[in-house]
Amino acid sequence: MDGARDGFEFTGDRMHEGSQENGTDTHWEGDQSNRAGPLRATPTSGVPGASEERQPHEVDALGLTALLDSEAVTRLRQLALLNLGEMNAVKVNASFDSPLDHGEFSDTFLTAVRSVYARPMGSTSFDDLYQSWKHAGSVTVLAEGPGKGRTTTARALLAELRHEYPETHVGQLSFGGMPDFPVHRLPKTQNWAYVMELPSDEEDYRVSETFGALIESLQSELSRRASRLVVLTTPDQWRRIGDGAPEGVRHYLGTPPPVEIARKWLNAEDPGVPVDQWLRDDAILGLLNGQPPVEVLRIVSYILDAHRANDSRLPNLESLAHKLGRGAATPFDRQVLSVLAARSSWRNELLEWHKNPLRTSFQRNFLVSCSSLRGAPVAHLYASAADLSRMLGDDELMLEGQNEPGVIEMVDSIDAELQPDDTLVFNRPDWDDAVLEYFWVDRPLSRTKFLEWLAEAPLKGKRDTLESLSTQEQQALAQRIGAFAVRWAVRQRRQDPLRLLAVRWKGKPLWPTLVELLTSASLHTASASYVHDMLLQWAKTGAAAQRLAAVEVCAGEFGLQYTVKALRRLRHAAAFEDREVRQALQAAVHTLWDDPTARPTLFEYVVTWCRSDATLEAGLKAFRTLARSTDSTSPSLPVLLARENGSSFSPSPVDLTVGWRAVLRGMGSYEEDGEDTLAVRLWLDAVRSYPDLKQTILTILSEAVKEVRSNEEASFPDQERESPRDRLRAIVREWARAGHATASFDLFGGPPHAPSHNTVYAELSQMLDDGLLETFQQSMAASDASEPPR
Repeated sequence: MDGARDGFEFTGDRMHEGSQENGTDTHWEGDQSNRAGPLRATPTSGVPGASEERQPHEVDALGLTALLDSEAVTRLRQLALLNLGEMNAVKVNASFDSPLDHGEFSDTFLTAVRSVYARPMGSTSFDDLYQSWKHAGSVTVLAEGPGKGRTTTARALLAELRHEYPETHVGQLSFGGMPDFPVHRLPKTQNWAYVMELPSDEEDYRVSETFGALIESLQSELSRRASRLVVLTTPDQWRRIGDGAPEGVRHYLGTPPPVEIARKWLNAEDPGVPVDQWLRDDAILGLLNGQPPVEVLRIVSYILDAHRANDSRLPNLESLAHKLGRGAATPFDRQVLSVLAARSSWRNELLEWHKNPLRTSFQRNFLVSCSSLRGAPVAHLYASAADLSRMLGDDELMLEGQNEPGVIEMVDSIDAELQPDDTLVFNRPDWDDAVLEYFWVDRPLSRTKFLEWLAEAPLKGKRDTLESLSTQEQQALAQRIGAFAVRWAVRQRRQDPLRLLAVRWKGKPLWPTLVELLTSASLHTASASYVHDMLLQWAKTGAAAQRLAAVEVCAGEFGLQYTVKALRRLRHAAAFEDREVRQALQAAVHTLWDDPTARPTLFEYVVTWCRSDATLEAGLKAFRTLARSTDSTSPSLPVLLARENGSSFSPSPVDLTVGWRAVLRGMGSYEEDGEDTLAVRLWLDAVRSYPDLKQTILTILSEAVKEVRSNEEASFPDQERESPRDRLRAIVREWARAGHATASFDLFGGPPHAPSHNTVYAELSQMLDDGLLETFQQSMAASDASEPPR
């Protein structure tokens, strides 16, 4: 089959399965990237100044501007149909929905958007909406249900604005990690247009009910910055948060006619397709009638595959032609019949093929192998078919001799075509996916073995007597298999293939491929809802491999775009004892801290982990990760003490004490260069670099090692080891001794009133002694109070 197609669904009737059933908005999702180079000076009037000629800009980092428009359109269609494994690079997939505060859409993406967007038919026309929205200060809310194309419309508005006013910048705006979206969250840039999707409501996180009332102040601020905004939400969420919104801010656009969607995509993706002929055909019109946008795109894919197929290899579908009362003599007739057969999953044709009394199990397994591992060299498909035969318990095959049918005979038996590069193609639209669907329905008792074989297939790069698969070929196989697993999970609401891939690929070179595919699926509208729920389940109850995958996804772009959701999943994963998961958790904490809007919620979670026995170790390691991090503008200042850090958030001394208590009381023993010791030294250095923080830092550290008896604090194992107070005193003493080697600090570069190392040591020692005395006095008082009166 053509490389652009890799759709797959396990349903008996493809005519009614789609985005509405899964509760997703899957008209299409697109490709975006940041344009390189500095922002250009732009006018600040209400409507941007038009430019006769767009200024050239640098090629974007992903190289997408070098793509032809038709290739960009193909990418959009593949994403809408969850064909993630067919993209040139999985990492490109993961960056399509940029998590940056003002990530700019590429011009290639915007051109593709304009070329495929079909105007909807609703109470508000798209053109009227655009004319009112393009003025500075405008905010439009698109609160649409699944399958209505709200994301498409929002990006079409941005694409139209960029086309009319080339000096305007357009891109994605992240909502952030807090329930509110205060005005100061708007980027401090001029002449922009943004699309912002509100996070969906979950158990313990909901967008603030005051959001609607905030829109008027957003309009004022956007007007001052010559910018505009499109907000994406759902009808249910908008009913809860929309009170107080300015009148007329929400618009109802409806959906475009299916035939117009098809016309736009066909014209944009392949100008050689006779679009009018296809869309005048009664059978094709019957397929399109009443279909939601994602199903229209599926039919468009069948049409493109049929148009591009070798006519001499198109199947003989005279029985279908007779049933429909149409001819099968011309190439176009045969193409239409192929589309009709593909829409019914080639069920009748596959049934006839399997019913052939001479059909062998090896031929059936070879067909499944070629359909599953499309793109691999035929020799590997041949060997993999034998592997599948053994996995399913069929008779042992002797492929080394000439007893079994050879490759050429096997290729002929499945009606495939061998290419000069030793790969196979099927000249039937969606034939390979139909084969897999047929197998799944027809062999229910073989499903588990099939999935095991599928997970192992890309791991077998080297075989005896065969040229080894290159790393690139193995990655390509893994991408296709992973994409199949994602589609199957989303459409069937079953995670079995993905779960098995996580278990089998953990610790293997293919592991990053799985994480990147899961990240892609978590960001794209067609799959996000299901994958978010699946990641939550994996973090709560999954095997170690599943938890690790969930944490690593949360440590990436999913965590930046869905901060609160990521933190919930990290919290559950933190409750398990697993070294790899704990390491990934620390990386996730570090990544999420880079988003200023996520910091309050992130730190609240970390402190909560430090208070609980179940998550204590994860909490202390997460807190230590933050405690050892320094501010980007002040390398000697711990980030947890920075005040001008791009965020209005500053951790309270009480919470900082809880975190340090977990770190210092959780240490096994004093290590001169241990991670905990290095974190303490950083904070002690900050006392000298920032003398105004001396009292705060020393109080936090001394309070952290007091003997605490509180129901709100985590308990620590009673075992033979040094007291936290003694360890802290030892760390400070070694730090003070080492200070003699850096005495020049007072003369070069340090503040003139910086306290000496010995002064810091003396003051902290006094505070530790005072704390010890206070604890002793409290214990005595408690003992006296507990004694009965005499």
